[in-house]
Amino acid sequence: MTAIQKHFFPALVVAALLLLPTRALPQAPSASPPAQQNQPVAPATSENARDVLTRVRPAVIQIKGFFGGNTAQAFHGTGFAVAEGGVFMTNYHVVAQQVQFPDKYRLEYRTTDGKTGLVAVLAVDARHDLAVVRAMDYAPAPLKLVPVTPVKGERAYSIGFPLDVGLTITEGVSNGRVEDSFDPRIHYSGAINGGMSGGPALNAAGDVIGVNVSGYRFEQLVSFLVPAEHAQTLLVRASQAKSRGNIRNDVTAQLRAHATELLGGLKGEILTQPTAGYRLPAKIAPFIDCNAAGDPSPQQPVQMVRISCAAKAGLYVQQGLYSGDLKYSHFVLTTDKLDAWRFANRLSELASATGAYGSRRHVGPFSCENRNVRLKGFDASVMVCVRGYRKLEGLYDFTVRVSSLNGSKRGFASHLDMYGLEFDAGMAFIKRYAEAMEFTP
Repeated sequence: MTAIQKHFFPALVVAALLLLPTRALPQAPSASPPAQQNQPVAPATSENARDVLTRVRPAVIQIKGFFGGNTAQAFHGTGFAVAEGGVFMTNYHVVAQQVQFPDKYRLEYRTTDGKTGLVAVLAVDARHDLAVVRAMDYAPAPLKLVPVTPVKGERAYSIGFPLDVGLTITEGVSNGRVEDSFDPRIHYSGAINGGMSGGPALNAAGDVIGVNVSGYRFEQLVSFLVPAEHAQTLLVRASQAKSRGNIRNDVTAQLRAHATELLGGLKGEILTQPTAGYRLPAKIAPFIDCNAAGDPSPQQPVQMVRISCAAKAGLYVQQGLYSGDLKYSHFVLTTDKLDAWRFANRLSELASATGAYGSRRHVGPFSCENRNVRLKGFDASVMVCVRGYRKLEGLYDFTVRVSSLNGSKRGFASHLDMYGLEFDAGMAFIKRYAEAMEFTP
């Protein structure tokens, strides 16, 4: 039994450690043969966008959330008809507050011609950020779902209600599925802004190829769609359900299944990379994104290399709470200017766990334990902190800090943070993560 097994992982650390016409100019004679008579001419893209919007407009609604009896909205998004009887598709994150607090929030729709009414949630898929809802007394003809990823380079359109400025269509190109992402997404090179969430993304024929879900903050025209196949799957499930049941319990079960699959994707040998004599966890799965940086100035008293990796797999649960994700960073320090005491002080600053860790209404306080352990070729200080989710039973957050104790001129501090994972599986991964580290001078 290793030192970690013996001293560090024996007990459950109790939980709590986003047109005017124009005149044609005369043309110069051309040697090219004249165009054939009656040859069809492709419409300008802006004309096609207008046609698409005209066709689908009745099927698109704005979904608004209200807190208590207030008439001022708390949030809003978009939905579109997918089945007869007033059945609409939207994002889970659009309706999440009402799902988590059904007694505090109500949902309403507004059509493009001003009709309003209540909205009820029928089924959700938190993993793919989708929800099926019913609009009372409004049942337009549904749009057609096309569960096939469009060819990269095909024209695409996104429709929604951005920033409460009215129904809007944006135009872009489908760039196929995002490579090496944990959850499937289609890269759309058009704008998706706040309020368009849950709206339809369409091809030139007006068929739904995906559901608006997000854009990269501070980036231009890098947006993402949930493939239509997942919307179709959820729609079938919602139609087969005999009753609505407890949707919040469904969300919890979906989050736990997602967490299990995430850690399942990290099984096997943990790949490491050499840095300053240490071997530390690197890109351990295809969906893990890593980058490295350092200060090239030789005048610094301490040279530091930072390696940062993230799964980017987190799921939106409700405002201020995400689940099912992990990230880790290594800070590797070397010096030829500081004495042992000052170097140790710099290293210890990086080994602390400070900062904001979420709202107390979502999670309990952290419980922590710190041990000195023997790893491969060196001694290290390992701190593990765990806290539980208050309403999502069986899910925990983990904060881990590993720092080397074997050198006065070089060392590292490693940060591992995991969110919304099951306890035993999370602790097992922490053990594998620490034991993969090695000192190889």
